[in-house]
Formats: sequence, structure tokens, C-alpha cells
Amino acid sequence: MGRPFRLGTFLKIAAVAFFAVMGGGFNFNIPGRSNGLHQLPPAFLAFVVAFAVLIGFISLVVGLILFYIGSRLQLVLLEMVATRFTFVGPLWSKYGSRTWRWIGLRLLLILCFLIVLLPFIVTAVVYCFHHAHGAGATGIVNLFSGLHIAQILLFIAAALIVLLLIGAIYMLVHDLALPFLALEDLSISDSLGRLRALIAAEPGQVILYIILRMVLGLIFGIVAEIVVFLVLLVSLIPVGIVGVILWLSLRHAGTAGIVVLIGCAIFGALVFLCWAVCVVIAFMGTLLTFFQAYALYFLGGRYPLLGDLLDRSTPPPAYAYATQPPPYQPPPPGPPTAPPAA
Repeated sequence: MGRPFRLGTFLKIAAVAFFAVMGGGFNFNIPGRSNGLHQLPPAFLAFVVAFAVLIGFISLVVGLILFYIGSRLQLVLLEMVATRFTFVGPLWSKYGSRTWRWIGLRLLLILCFLIVLLPFIVTAVVYCFHHAHGAGATGIVNLFSGLHIAQILLFIAAALIVLLLIGAIYMLVHDLALPFLALEDLSISDSLGRLRALIAAEPGQVILYIILRMVLGLIFGIVAEIVVFLVLLVSLIPVGIVGVILWLSLRHAGTAGIVVLIGCAIFGALVFLCWAVCVVIAFMGTLLTFFQAYALYFLGGRYPLLGDLLDRSTPPPAYAYATQPPPYQPPPPGPPTAPPAA
């Protein structure tokens, strides 16, 4: 898929991986309650409420669209990595019907997670309403006044454990059940049945895979974010130099100079924004593609259909070309040898 290297193909695959994961979830924010809202005129208050509802509805629609696109791109990325096929359009068309099944499985997981988390959420909300009597800093003090350090640490540890379990379950479904649904067009129950059979056959290997997947994801994610930050920081140096030169040259040029300076600043900001988006997609998309390949190669040895696809699509290593034996050369002609004596 990356040999020979082509920048366009690389950015396309990285973008598919990036939007497959980043578009896989959605969220929206609705403005919170303000203590001064009751002092506003009723007409203005109605406008604020209507505007908030409109923004929330638009955010929900956009989030649902991104959720669908991300779910479909996850199926596309899976086959791109398994087969090294680099054309997105045919795969996008191929997985139209299976996307809804994958969305249904993801929504089922979300529902199960909410049911599990509901007692904790209700307990936390009841506690907050019961203990937070004041506003601002006073409310925060009242909220935590009855808690000891051990209780706070215990609550944080329990929350981390729950989040880790939820992340592990989602990784199991995404990495080890989704290939069955995508490659064989299986139903949700059959895909989960294959996953249960895999876990029952090799529980230790699956647990080790999840642990390594989480550890590598944490380490590589931190490293990728640091690298992206450093690249963008270094990229600001020439932009800053050009900006200072333009400012020194045009600050005394009157209104026309100010207009040109503002136009150059807007143009430079847009160019840098595009560059930043490309850098983030390149690094994060590469990382996400690596983890997709990591999951497929783990499952390939336990899933013959996937293993065959990976075997047929994986080119031989570079040293195989450098160490091939020389072509056969016939021996040089020489004098005939006498037949052996009887």
C-alpha cells in the first residue's frame, strides 16, 4: 500500500483513517443555565432559548452525519489495510448496506454502556444536588467538604477502571468482531458469536493483545501529539518572520498598508490552518492505520479468510529482491570425458 511511496495515496489513506475514527462519535453542547437569565426581557429570553435549541438541533444533525461517515469509513479502512486497495470510491459503495449493521452494533454497545453507567451517574447527580448548596467557589467547597482524600482517590480509581473496561470492550468489538461483519457480511449476533469463540479459545492471547493495544495507543498517541506540536511550532518560525517583515514594512503605509497587512494576515492564517490540518491528518492518520493493521495481523492468524487476504496483499520484504540467486549459467564447453570403465 505504501510501496512505492506516493504522497497523494499516503494522505488519502491517512485522511480515511483519521475521519474514520474522529467521525465515529458525535457530541454537542447546549448552553448551560445562567443566574442572570431571569433578569432578561421575556422576548430576548425566548430568542436565546430558540437559538440554543436551533444550535443544538444543527449540532445533533451534523453529529449524526459524521457518525455515519465515520462508521462507513471504518469499514473502508479495514479492507484498504487488508487488501492494500487504495481506491476509496469502490469500497465506499461496497459497504453501504453493512454500515447500518455496524452502526446498530455500535449503538447497542452505547446503550449497554449507558445502562452500566446509569447507577453511577444517578448517584453522582444526587450527591451533587444534595451537597452543592452555594454557587461558585463556595459550592465547590460544599461539594467536597464531606469527602476524605481516600474517598476521592477511590472514586477516581473506580472511574478509571470503568473507563478502561469500556475501552477494552469497544476495542474487542471494533478490532476482533468488525472484520467478520465486514468481510463475510455476517449479522451482529454471528459476529459477536465469532468473537466469543475467539476469546474462549485463546483468552490469554486476547487479554495480552488488549493490554498491548492500550499501552501502545497511549504511548504512540502522546508521542504523535508531541511531534505534531513541535512540527507546528517550528512551522510558525518562518510565518512569524514574514509577518514581522510585513508589519515593519507596512505599518507606516497608511490605510492601504493596513488593508494589505490585514489581507496578508488572513491569507497567512488560512494557509497555516490548512498546513496544520494536513500535519494532524498525516501523523494521526498514520498512527490509526498502524493500529488497524496491528489488529488485522493479530486476527489474521486466527481467521483464515483474513489471513489469506493479508498473505496475498503483503509484498515480499526488500531483502528478498537483493538476495535472489543469480540466473543459471550453463557450464563452458570442454573436451569430452571418457566413459568410465566397465
